[in-house]
Amino acid sequence: MRVAADREPNIPDSPCRRVGRCLALLAGILMLALVQPGSAEAQIKVRKADCYVEADGRIAINGVCEFLTDARSYGTGGFRLATYENGYLRYGVVVAVTSPGSGTATWNETPGGKPDEGPSEAVTSGGACWTGPRTRTCAWKIGEGRPGFAGGGVAPAPGIGAPRTADCLIEVRGAARIDGPCQFRVDAGQDGAGGFEVRSYARGGLDFIARLTRDPRDPQKATASWNERPGAPQATAPLGTLAPKGPCWEGAEARLCVWQAGQPRDASDRPGTDPGRAPPAETPPAATARPASPPVRRDNAGTETGETPPGMVLKLTFKGRCESLVVDGEDITASCAPTARNSSTTGSARAEFVFGTTDDREVSFLASAKGWVESGTLRQPIDEVMYEERGQSLLVKAKGVCEMPNPMGGPVVITCSAQTSNSTYTVRFRTDGGKPVLERSSPG
Repeated sequence: MRVAADREPNIPDSPCRRVGRCLALLAGILMLALVQPGSAEAQIKVRKADCYVEADGRIAINGVCEFLTDARSYGTGGFRLATYENGYLRYGVVVAVTSPGSGTATWNETPGGKPDEGPSEAVTSGGACWTGPRTRTCAWKIGEGRPGFAGGGVAPAPGIGAPRTADCLIEVRGAARIDGPCQFRVDAGQDGAGGFEVRSYARGGLDFIARLTRDPRDPQKATASWNERPGAPQATAPLGTLAPKGPCWEGAEARLCVWQAGQPRDASDRPGTDPGRAPPAETPPAATARPASPPVRRDNAGTETGETPPGMVLKLTFKGRCESLVVDGEDITASCAPTARNSSTTGSARAEFVFGTTDDREVSFLASAKGWVESGTLRQPIDEVMYEERGQSLLVKAKGVCEMPNPMGGPVVITCSAQTSNSTYTVRFRTDGGKPVLERSSPG
């Protein structure tokens, strides 16, 4: 039976009483969706900016760069800076914001590398800059200048090149000349190439000086010099060409390493422990030799571990109360277990924080870069998260940080926060103040 064209179904007050009206309504809805600010197109914005990026004492970017924001990937306020050469990426850094004023910086150490897959560290914001122990990342609108900025490439401001205390290891022809606290100063250089100078003091006076100057044409090359004689005021004796290796610059004649004061060193960073390094060619004269005190070995929590050999797995188990646990965006605090653990391997930067549930699920925050101790609190950058349930596991890349105060002095709060490409993992665990159980085991 055919319904006449002028007949309409009996649908009182329907907004779609005619096909034309329905199509117009649908078109309006689609148009509204397309202009919503939450759409994918509105999330990503790219513009030019005035940028400054310094990593491990080297200036990677100093001038106009590409400034990209993507709240979905980098969090609200997060961004990526990049420079290009002949159409290809040269240097880049990503700052992912995990909470107001805190985030994680990731950068490429070599030209052309992927900044998202390079080393990472926790950073905090201050003005136009995000700063960590190894990096400083700044961005301004082009033309606004760099108000209050202290760094290379601009007119001097208060604090440029100001010395600060650091932990240094300077080896010359296999002999340690500086091994411990030093005075560290960043030197941008007249050509903006960048570099640094370290000094040590003994008996109330100047001892040794070492200086590194980066090649302005190749950021992976540098030359070094030192003062050769204790107390000599100028570092004029050449030490040859060096190349970066982790926190160090290494060459045929010398190795220069700098860490933030309190940041743990790997066992291989101590003089005489590198199996690939030839023995010293000569014994330094007694007048210039500076015997180094043996290091006190500690785990990631700052606990003395005695003469634990490299490769030993150290596991700290804590008891207490889990105050919150969010896994893949889901709040599962109600089932969070009253125990947590921190594991690390001596002689390696790898570490993990592990939290479980009463129904045998487990989430691990994994690290492959060294953490550091700041004001008594371990800050550990996180680059992966593993979730395990019923014998199945899921490993995803993430950016975040775990923080743990020294657990030996009473109750402390351990926190971890990590952001994957599409979800969030966080935990807050309060220890009961009891001494954590330390277990040692061989790897594997």
